[in-house]
Amino acid sequence: MKARRLDRAVQLQELSALRKKNVGEYFVNFTRHHRPWLHELAQKYKERGEFPLMAMVLLPSYYTDTRDKEIAVFAGLLISDVETNGRTTFDKVSAFRKMLGESPWEWFVQRKFVSLSIGKNLHKRTGCVENWKIAKLFDSLWQECHVTTAKTPLGNEVTFIRPLGIQVDMIAKAQRCSYFDVLTYLLENCSVGNYFYKLRLLQIVLCSGDGFGLSLWQNHNAQDTLRCPLTTEIRQFVETWFPNYRRYGSVDDAIRLFGFEVEADFFYAWLGYKELQKRNPKGCSLYATRYQSWYECGFKAKPNRWRDIMPNIPF
Repeated sequence: MKARRLDRAVQLQELSALRKKNVGEYFVNFTRHHRPWLHELAQKYKERGEFPLMAMVLLPSYYTDTRDKEIAVFAGLLISDVETNGRTTFDKVSAFRKMLGESPWEWFVQRKFVSLSIGKNLHKRTGCVENWKIAKLFDSLWQECHVTTAKTPLGNEVTFIRPLGIQVDMIAKAQRCSYFDVLTYLLENCSVGNYFYKLRLLQIVLCSGDGFGLSLWQNHNAQDTLRCPLTTEIRQFVETWFPNYRRYGSVDDAIRLFGFEVEADFFYAWLGYKELQKRNPKGCSLYATRYQSWYECGFKAKPNRWRDIMPNIPF
């Protein structure tokens, strides 16, 4: 009896794997014209797209030193929302600029963030963010940094601290893990909101050299783990072009089938499509509707008319 159950379980597992393979092959064949269009859209957006006003990108732009930019990116993590309102975000950025001063790195090294969690300052807000959250974030980063002190000939003590990028790289090598894992460990209790979305976006900003990327952490291993930030809208975007992706696997599995060199480029394709929707909502809606109708009918339904229904919208 047990042998029969085991055989049945193996058969069901093999059948499930076969169905998954068939769904994946069908999608790849069906989208042979659509996927290059998405790749082109992602590339054009990175080159000429209108970026939303995001704190993680805007705040570092006011500084020139790499270490200042690095601290500013982490500060922007607290005020970057999934959907940003331009004026509101700019007001938050202005408040954070005033808090960080001329040099965010000096602000961090001198531990000025500690004063935000003392007495009445604890529950006050800076840029709509409670001060204790700011203090908690930078205290978490400080605890993992290698700090040494030395005395000058005049008898004063000087503090030396490794830049965060070097420290994260050392932790990643010591633990044999990715940068994303290290950032998860560093920031898991810091109340940054929209946690995994922001962490993936944070890694794109720090490690990538195009689009949002500032290329502050230029390390090959860091770029290998860049992944698409996930939100409800991105899941809906995946479902638009891959209606039955749940039969194939998770959202991450589905995104890999789109064939981007770097998975994070799917994020730029989504942003590019959102911009096209603003310019010509009717054309994009017509394309998505026909695409899904043909997907249900089969990719052989009208193979010669793909180029006719794609939105002819200059980017």
